[in-house]
Amino acid sequence: MHQTTHTQPLRMLLVVLLGLPSLPALSQSTVPDAGSLLRETERSLQVPRAAPQPQAAPAARPMPSDAKAARITVQQITIEGASLVPTAELDALVADRRGQSLSLAELEYTAQRIAEYYRARGWYARVFLPQQDVTEGNVRIHVLEGRYGGSTIAAQGQRADAAKVQRMVTRSLQPGAPLSSADLERGLLIANDLPGVRATGLLQAGDQQGETQLALSVQDTPFVTGDVGLNNYGVASTGRLQAVAGLALNNLSGGGDQLALRLLAAQDIRSGLARYSLPLGDSGLRLATQLSTLDYSLGGSYRDLQAEGKAHTGGLSLSYPLIRQAAHNLQLTAGYEHRRYDDDALGQSLRRHRVNAATLGVNGDVRDAFGGGGITWGGAQLTHGRLGIRDINNDRAVDAATARSAGGYQKLAWNLNRLQNLGSGWQVQAALSGQFAGDNLGSSERFTLGGPSQVRAYAVNEASGDAGVLFKLELQRELGKGWQATAFYDTGRIRQHHQPWTGWNARSGQPNSYSLSGAGFGLNWRHPDWFLTASLSTPIGRRPDQGDGARPSGVRGWISLTRLL
Repeated sequence: MHQTTHTQPLRMLLVVLLGLPSLPALSQSTVPDAGSLLRETERSLQVPRAAPQPQAAPAARPMPSDAKAARITVQQITIEGASLVPTAELDALVADRRGQSLSLAELEYTAQRIAEYYRARGWYARVFLPQQDVTEGNVRIHVLEGRYGGSTIAAQGQRADAAKVQRMVTRSLQPGAPLSSADLERGLLIANDLPGVRATGLLQAGDQQGETQLALSVQDTPFVTGDVGLNNYGVASTGRLQAVAGLALNNLSGGGDQLALRLLAAQDIRSGLARYSLPLGDSGLRLATQLSTLDYSLGGSYRDLQAEGKAHTGGLSLSYPLIRQAAHNLQLTAGYEHRRYDDDALGQSLRRHRVNAATLGVNGDVRDAFGGGGITWGGAQLTHGRLGIRDINNDRAVDAATARSAGGYQKLAWNLNRLQNLGSGWQVQAALSGQFAGDNLGSSERFTLGGPSQVRAYAVNEASGDAGVLFKLELQRELGKGWQATAFYDTGRIRQHHQPWTGWNARSGQPNSYSLSGAGFGLNWRHPDWFLTASLSTPIGRRPDQGDGARPSGVRGWISLTRLL
């Protein structure tokens, strides 16, 4: 295509305007591009999930007391039949009962101490007082340790592969061996992680003395699930109001696979994601492949740039539950992804970036009874990638003279959260997250402070940097009928460039590191098929200009409504 002398200067100007983050006209962030827009739409495309709930502290069971009951003075307690737990440990559990005057109910309560001790260590056992003469104060407690006696399929659905589910549930259980509650719980939870499958187990007496059999019920859950929603989580230059929809086909083959599709649309942006996953074997290992696409054009204050672009990604990932229990979980993940970002302006090619990235991650959660009950969860993900810049409009040369983001890079993203039950309908949640980087990063890999899940007083894509940290504190009050009121404080700090270059802020005078803070109130509503989240917040302290092209505002509101199908 022939280029006029008028077009060439405009193209060179665009390279500078859209490539440098430090010009005063652009305030705290660059013009949105395919990389940064994909990063933000991926947040909006996440499957809606109910917030985690803390584990309530179990009520202490008092020892029964009956002044009129017959009593004996306990001289000696002998524990019989124990082999999985050292006898010395069990003797220590009941040592305080020696020398006391106890009723039969109190003796049975003492025996249950031992049963609970077994359960806490992951073993099934029946603990009881055998028929005996206790007139001399000598008490015998018998432990009947459970042995696994095999499993049967008591019921099964039409789609689910019951035999596969049975192998998954009983993978770590050996006939004749002690029955481990931890192994059984792991198997059942992994089976219930399969899309479209619900597995329950009933323990019943086996054919031999001390044996326990597992009667397994395998049922189908809905084949088609989905959701639709509206929110104002978009970037102003592509449309704040977003419509999001998702559809999942569960257990297509009967073996626990899933095909999921998710779509997002706003005024000037469209994005879609397709994901297929399936279990590998019966250990809980899972493979997923994913494709996504994005198409955008910039409006608002950037309309005259006629900026538009596309993003395409494809990748594979593996996940494995190293620990899978109701009270604590630990999962390992690994993945590889190829990403293509194309940006144009004034009808000309502006940028062609290609990213290849490998990730290794870990995430988990722990539920406990501390202080009334709570849950702690978090994770970390290490990324090693390479950014390739095609030499379009001197883009490679501009990068080499400034950010030097092309080539290999590493970053570590992490988060740590705690939700604590305070009693009487009150909860408090603290969340700490951040990112470390060893290099200057491309737009898709940067950490941002502004948005509905970050510092809520600031716009989406506000304050991006190669590294940063974010802290959020939220007080929650249950109001009944699914309603919850919140008051929150958010604060974060970013480092814009891991390695600033000479003159990077010569015209703007921006510091390389700065902070944003805000506080506000929120209202949440959860119905079995509905999610509503709304908040109002205002900045605290220094208020940089909004980075999405919108006029600065003292109060910023976010709202999201989702309907499960």
